[in-house]
Amino acid sequence: MEVLEAIASRRSIRKFLSTPVPHLLLEKILEAGTLAPSGKNAQPWDFTVLEGPAKERLLMVLEQAVAGFSEQGRPTGSAPYTIESLRQAPACIVVYNWRGNPQADHNGLHRYGFLVDVQSIGAAIQNMLLAAVELGLGSLWICDVLYAEREIAILLNRKEELVAVIAIGYAAEEPLARPRKSWREMTKWEGNAW
Repeated sequence: MEVLEAIASRRSIRKFLSTPVPHLLLEKILEAGTLAPSGKNAQPWDFTVLEGPAKERLLMVLEQAVAGFSEQGRPTGSAPYTIESLRQAPACIVVYNWRGNPQADHNGLHRYGFLVDVQSIGAAIQNMLLAAVELGLGSLWICDVLYAEREIAILLNRKEELVAVIAIGYAAEEPLARPRKSWREMTKWEGNAW
């Protein structure tokens, strides 16, 4: 598959088959993540793959955290729906910033390092999503796990900064492309524009 074809055909998959994902395919996805561009070559990403009972424990702490937000009358957005998508996926990849501290103040000079790391990790996640497309798998980039950042840190015995989770599996749906604004609408030309 060509890169532009993979970009155009990638979809956020929210319904998965129960078929397990071979570890060889997960390894290829992880390798694609590590080949992403990285500011100052810091490679701030760190991955934990969860399957079976380990993934179920993640779901349990996420459900409890989201329920706690709801009981307090705090909004939970799409988190309940995302939990159901994650439940269906046979595997997920928890993405951490090993250079990040969840308690850090992301202002001032610390903000620059944080933004560089987040951009690098975003590139790694995008590489993994595109690799999943090429390998015939579906994926979902999930940030709703941040509702349970502290609980997931305890569960996985981590001190680093949680960035996202990627649900991985064989797609049980073929969603249509979501509407996108044209690059023409979102771009300004300066200098020798056409």
